[in-house]
Amino acid sequence: MAELIGRLRGVGPERAGGYSGDIGFALWAGGTTALALALALMLSIQAAVALVAVVSIIALHEYDRVLGIYALFGFWFLAPLVRRLLELSTGHLGNDPLSLAPFVATGAIAMVELFRTPLPREIRNVLLLGAAGFAVGLPLGLLAGPRAAIYAFIAYLAGLSGAVLGMNEPGGVPGSTLRKVLLYGMPPLAAYAILQREIVLPAWDFTWLESIDFASVGDPKLGAVRAFSSLNGPGALAPLLGLSVLCYLTVRRARLATLIGLTLVVLALSMTFVRSAWVALLVAGVAHVAASRGRSARPVFGAVAVMVAASIALSPVSSTAQDVVDRFKSITNREDTSTTERQATVSEVAPTAIAAPLGHGLGTAGEASRLGTQESDLRHPDNGYLSLLYQSGPIGLLLVLISLGYITRAAWNGARDPAPGQEMRQLLFALLVFMLVVLYTGDSFYGSHGVILWLIAGQVLAADYLRRQGRPRPGLRDAAPT
Repeated sequence: MAELIGRLRGVGPERAGGYSGDIGFALWAGGTTALALALALMLSIQAAVALVAVVSIIALHEYDRVLGIYALFGFWFLAPLVRRLLELSTGHLGNDPLSLAPFVATGAIAMVELFRTPLPREIRNVLLLGAAGFAVGLPLGLLAGPRAAIYAFIAYLAGLSGAVLGMNEPGGVPGSTLRKVLLYGMPPLAAYAILQREIVLPAWDFTWLESIDFASVGDPKLGAVRAFSSLNGPGALAPLLGLSVLCYLTVRRARLATLIGLTLVVLALSMTFVRSAWVALLVAGVAHVAASRGRSARPVFGAVAVMVAASIALSPVSSTAQDVVDRFKSITNREDTSTTERQATVSEVAPTAIAAPLGHGLGTAGEASRLGTQESDLRHPDNGYLSLLYQSGPIGLLLVLISLGYITRAAWNGARDPAPGQEMRQLLFALLVFMLVVLYTGDSFYGSHGVILWLIAGQVLAADYLRRQGRPRPGLRDAAPT
């Protein structure tokens, strides 16, 4: 499908009626795809849906890059919901092919763009440094559990491949694909989250929660649960909503649709009860104010004041608002259960992780460890940095931090430069700071969070390179590699 679309786009009107070669290719490709789909159906309906989704996204990307990126993120956001819907008829699957499909689609699109986009040597070196950091833990991971190690490596590389997608993003605010995804894609997910918390929990979500051990979300039999929308949990939803709030601060004309969208996003964010997202949002807001030399102080701090005042005002009449206020109060409570458990995990695991220079191996922490043969000391990591330290050791973590440090410095320099496109560079800096803070409370190096983190990094690196070269910012496709 992708190749056929590329051929059809490349031919002119004068070739109308002369598509015999393309028709032959279509028959061959269609037959091959049909056979692959039949084999996938023999495995499971989930495998067939995954195959169709991946092929369709690649084809759509070939037809129109922007539509392909939209479809990719839509797949990331909706794939968990599709899995829950299918599980109503198939039952819960431990190793669902749909869970791997978004990683495959991201990597495939990134490979297509990588072949078409010349990467300057300095950008390539920064990304290879990050990839090397993840790869340090691969050898020991393969010895400990090959399936878990390969899954983890693919997941981390798929996130890192988001940088390639960011290379060709436009430099201005109106044309940013990521900004549009966060502005227009989050309100529907937020509305669904509000439905889960305040109105009714759909049957597929109820069944899913009953089939897994997810105590932190709440027991649907006992009352309302923490909102998670179509994602895999509140911790997956909250950072996306926080990024969306930052993007709303760049909207200059506050129309009714804008106000409704922002209200839905803020309400849903509060219903996740993820405190770290609010902390990251506040830090990112301060970073934006600093980068703009105080020019964004009014909208940033004004929005924070309105959200805090609304929560306090509604707390006497709304149980949810009261729960949100109580959750905020617990941030400074040193005896809070989640805080003490997180601190205990760091104090117990960090010394062991530091003592292993090459780590314990990829796949020995986080979701990938479910595929391993050994018990993990870090099955549910609440810290992305700690998770990487445990898997790839101090050497691997250091390599990734050097890469991110270079990117953060480039983002800061770009945000302070008054050259055209500064507003977008300031937003990128704030988004990057948000993700770096969120990493302290969750492993955001992979999944949709990882793709967004490295897509931001790719935009920052491309903007920094072209800015120093004195070139306009349409993307890197026209820039010669060095």
